[in-house]
Amino acid sequence: MNNVINLYRCKDEIINDAYDRAVVNIYLQKEKNGYKSFLLCGSEAGVGTTSTSVELAISLSVAGWKTILVDGDLRKGSRYKRLNEDVKQGLSDYICSDAQLSDCIYSTNWDLLHYIPCGTAKDESPVRMLCSANMDKVVRQLQEHYDFVIIDVPSLNSAVDAQILTVKVDATILVTAFNSSKRRCLEEARKQLVQAGGNLIGVVENKVDMEEYKKYIKDYDYFKQKKFAKMSKGGNGESEEE
Repeated sequence: MNNVINLYRCKDEIINDAYDRAVVNIYLQKEKNGYKSFLLCGSEAGVGTTSTSVELAISLSVAGWKTILVDGDLRKGSRYKRLNEDVKQGLSDYICSDAQLSDCIYSTNWDLLHYIPCGTAKDESPVRMLCSANMDKVVRQLQEHYDFVIIDVPSLNSAVDAQILTVKVDATILVTAFNSSKRRCLEEARKQLVQAGGNLIGVVENKVDMEEYKKYIKDYDYFKQKKFAKMSKGGNGESEEE
């Protein structure tokens, strides 16, 4: 039996609320368009795509949806990834026909969330593996068995992987970092995804400082700071807020 992978979410209520807002948008895409598989890629390296993918996957599972998070970065070895330290087989092993897909799926400490690591097979180039028929099978099979499929891949300026996978999923979400992602890189990333035929549905801006966040969400701490309305009896016997 595979080891259980421990995934941890941020404990900050405000940050979790921001992710929940993104979850709502993803959920609406499913309800309106039937989208189930989502590719997350950074406009450039270091914007926090993996942490964003983990948080979104956890939030979706907490909301009651059967979710699977897939590490689609086949370039960086498992030993360099904290989540993959204790795994035996993963995505690349299935693609290279060295394992069954069921052997590559790991349970997590979240009841409705599963995880597929990048894998250990390195005989083929990442490009050939991602372009393979077996990669198509992975996406199709996961869509059949899960409510949401979240795939994390390298940034667009570091590899062509996102351009390959963007046409295999229902929708793609671009991740950027506040005050560090250059507008030129963002626009170039958008062009690459669109030209590849991807369905780019939005951008997640990561690493936004609190003062800037307040400008977007003015009542970001409404429920934390709000004094609960005292209840008093009205003349007609019904409760009313003060």
